[in-house]
Amino acid sequence: MKSLEAIAQFFELKSEVLQPGLVVKGLSLDSRQIQPGWAFVALAGENQHGADYWQQAKSQGAGCIVSDKSIVGSDLPLLVIDNLKNRLADFSAWFYDHPSQKLQLIGITGTNGKTSTTQYIAQLLEVQGLACGVLGTLGNGRLNQLEPSANTTMDVVALNSWLHRFVQQGYPYAVLEVSSHAIALGRIAGLRFVCVGLTQVSRDHLDFHRDLLDYQATKKRLFSDFPSQYKVVNLDDSIGLEIAQSQSGRVVTYSQQNPLADLYLSDVTLSANGMAGCLQYRYQQYGFNTGLIGRFNLENILCALSCLLAVGLCVKKLTHDLALLRAIVGRMEKVACHNSARNVALNVLVDFAHTPDALEQVLLSIRAHLTTEKLWLVFGCGGNRDAGKRPLMAQVAERLADKIILTNDNPRFEDPKVIIEDICQGLSEDARAKVHIDYDRQAAIEYALDNAQASVKAGTQAGDWVLVAGKGHEDYQDIGGVKTPFSDQQVITAWQQ
Repeated sequence: MKSLEAIAQFFELKSEVLQPGLVVKGLSLDSRQIQPGWAFVALAGENQHGADYWQQAKSQGAGCIVSDKSIVGSDLPLLVIDNLKNRLADFSAWFYDHPSQKLQLIGITGTNGKTSTTQYIAQLLEVQGLACGVLGTLGNGRLNQLEPSANTTMDVVALNSWLHRFVQQGYPYAVLEVSSHAIALGRIAGLRFVCVGLTQVSRDHLDFHRDLLDYQATKKRLFSDFPSQYKVVNLDDSIGLEIAQSQSGRVVTYSQQNPLADLYLSDVTLSANGMAGCLQYRYQQYGFNTGLIGRFNLENILCALSCLLAVGLCVKKLTHDLALLRAIVGRMEKVACHNSARNVALNVLVDFAHTPDALEQVLLSIRAHLTTEKLWLVFGCGGNRDAGKRPLMAQVAERLADKIILTNDNPRFEDPKVIIEDICQGLSEDARAKVHIDYDRQAAIEYALDNAQASVKAGTQAGDWVLVAGKGHEDYQDIGGVKTPFSDQQVITAWQQ
């Protein structure tokens, strides 16, 4: 909370013409998020300038406007700031009293695993009675009290606002998913981290970045351009290894392959009930078990543990608490699937995997749990996104799934038929003849469940495995720009009834 005069002084403006005594309670770049007494920060967006929405901001209760241009017709107090976009990070940090410096902020980046890793960090902290704010794909706030999030990483004004809220509520920790967009667009500018961590870097967002090298370079910037006490990297990833070799200071490494890593995992066993293994840290060994499914989840666990060990938590207690970790919504989430009328039980998983690497890791992880069962895969690809990954995902599917059902993901403004055709370009002729296509996602999921159950052995409760991939936690489907309520999990649950 700052007076309008203080804001003017921050920007070195004369304040005589300002409304005396006006107190600004908050900031927002989004006119729809304005609350009474807040300042509307009006900047240019992708298609329009925020100034075009000053009336909506006023109707929401905005007390003033801070912008980089004059606004004709506005009757709200207005500060016009040259080069406001480049001063936004400093301004929002100052306005909210530099909240990232008042708690222990952990930032996680990587192509896959950001959401799971941040959630595991928060779960492990909460188990120890340490409140942790979460900012990311699944929402913002405290675990089980998350408010919806529009982006993986929100804008720098909203980030400082949330961190300020966490400070006011007395949270000692906050954990943030850091997307490549956030790094490239300055959404995390000015934040001070206690620790930054990397899961791994593969292919993603090539509709935004120039090429894969640009994407990789952007990810590496989190470890070179932003202040942090500790840097946690995955030695099993080429970019992680490069960071470990090039960075000076406190670098903490983890690995499932290199016993010289600070945190090394070995002797892994998989079962239908989860995973177990041995952790080596500072020449000591600690056995652990977890109910989580999927070997790639071990990478997320290692990253989470490494971050918490870096900031000083006890390895013995953390290792013990791994048994308490819960699966993340839409991330290798096992959905109960029993149909007593047919004496059928299937192993059904929902996962957000929407890149070739993510899909490969999920399928490989599931195959490690299989004996003689078949693996069914239901997936599609999003429209108006990187089209180059579509045939690559098909190649992964052909290699690792026994049965493939292609369907809509979020086609957005693209023709669903074109998307499916792009996917099929990656399939061999033999595989194309065996693929089932249904553009209705609900029907496609039900087709997999109906047909997978036929291979269940009589009198047993073990069946095929079905992976529904691509949408994970999402509760909508975007077709033609219209978002309609849709949940993979609800379709699976309804099938049993």
